[in-house]
Amino acid sequence: MDSTTRIGIADENAFARSFLNFIVQLEPNILVVAEADNGSEAVAMVEKHRPNVIMIGTRLPDINGIDATRIITSRFPNTKVIVLNSHTDQNYRDCACAAGACEFIAAGCPIDEILNAIMICSLGN
Repeated sequence: MDSTTRIGIADENAFARSFLNFIVQLEPNILVVAEADNGSEAVAMVEKHRPNVIMIGTRLPDINGIDATRIITSRFPNTKVIVLNSHTDQNYRDCACAAGACEFIAAGCPIDEILNAIMICSLGN
């Protein structure tokens, strides 16, 4: 059984995607399989690559991250979604949860928090 967690990253900011990619690639059992810079690409990425977990920003162009989360979790229930947001407002958390997100983390959080969220979601929690 392969213990590698396959990750997708969707964020409108290229630097944020690169940073997240760098962080998770340091972990031996995590593999970034694809990246997207808008909501439509995020959904297509999940359809094509079937990652175990996708980290998705809320401010994606064309389909925002919350709506993309709703689409992904309904069409691909085996892919868990971590919503990334620069706001820690409870309303964003509630919207992410209602859309089916597994985890919600604030941008700029400690690296351990990102890796812990990936672990929790990859275990199906």
